[in-house]
Amino acid sequence: MKSSVRWGRVIAAAVLSVFGAITVLMAVTVVDFLLFGTNRTLAEFEQLGARTGYYVAPVATALATYLSALWATRRLDAHFVLNGTLVGVGAVILTAGFLFGARPEDRLMYFVIFVVRIAAGYLGGLRAQARFNRSRTLSSSAAGY
Repeated sequence: MKSSVRWGRVIAAAVLSVFGAITVLMAVTVVDFLLFGTNRTLAEFEQLGARTGYYVAPVATALATYLSALWATRRLDAHFVLNGTLVGVGAVILTAGFLFGARPEDRLMYFVIFVVRIAAGYLGGLRAQARFNRSRTLSSSAAGY
């Protein structure tokens, strides 16, 4: 029996979502440094990095996971939500170790990000399913004419 989960794509998409979120965080930090960082001390720059991670990370992880879930569910004809959600779960597993190195006051945000990742994967799967259903409806109505 063939598996309903495309494990290769799910794992690749989870890894891509993690790298995508890290890339966005790095880009925001570099742009901020280039625009405003010339007169900052190292301590101020480190504080900026922490604040950027705290506020930008949820959005970056949601977007990266959603887009990765859409990629992982391409060319599927069933089990979109399962595959999309597994992308989010995989990304959480890959980043769970960061929780142990986080400052105590940031740990709640890590849990929020973990929930956001799973929800974004789920929503990516729902979007892929809706796109598939719409294409089937359009192709079947076009065949009827």
